[in-house]
Amino acid sequence: MSVCFCTLAIGAPYRQLARTLCAAPACGPWIVLTDEPGDFADLPVRAIYHRPIGPMAPEYIKRWGPTGTDRGAAAAYHDRRFVLQAALEEHDTAIMLDADSTVSGGFPHIKVFPPGLAVLPLLGETIAEHLETWGSWRIPTFEELANDLIKDSAILHQARWIHEACYAVTKDGNESRFFWAWEHGANFFQRRGIESGEGGVIALAAAYAGWTRNDTALAPLLPFIQHQGGGPKKA
Repeated sequence: MSVCFCTLAIGAPYRQLARTLCAAPACGPWIVLTDEPGDFADLPVRAIYHRPIGPMAPEYIKRWGPTGTDRGAAAAYHDRRFVLQAALEEHDTAIMLDADSTVSGGFPHIKVFPPGLAVLPLLGETIAEHLETWGSWRIPTFEELANDLIKDSAILHQARWIHEACYAVTKDGNESRFFWAWEHGANFFQRRGIESGEGGVIALAAAYAGWTRNDTALAPLLPFIQHQGGGPKKA
């Protein structure tokens, strides 16, 4: 099985963080979507120019202020799908790692990935449960999207929110349905002026593709990944 790591690095702080991440000897090969591919010219990575479809973290925070229960836990922009798609053009599995993650030594090698979506066992809450705590104002839009994609908003009480820091997508022939639904959801939200909620949209896209979220395949990686989170960083 051919495996590729990938990340999104838009803006100088995240490019610097991504450089450190991509230099980790335990991970590779790498594909990076970035606004400055030249910043990665000295590293053995495939850097692809990408212009974000929505505001990146600094713009989001400037617009809304600190995130929290009224606006959602964190800003997410639906751009990760592009780097996953690029990785899956040449590989069987794409492992997404947020640029503000660090990987420690002894990172285990996983030889076999289940088809579809595998996640770190971090969030067990459903989409509905997540939204009740983080950004309940988005519930009506998620209900609309669930009805549009799945024809039943009850899926919000079944599908579990996806933690965006690390997950893997493995081809099984249904990945085109997954990415179509993700794009559809991203556009659906943006037309309504909502730039957050990527973890819920990914969960709905997986359900649309007929994938059952796998919580065990990536579990061996959990002790070796530290995710900073919390918005924009200083370089």
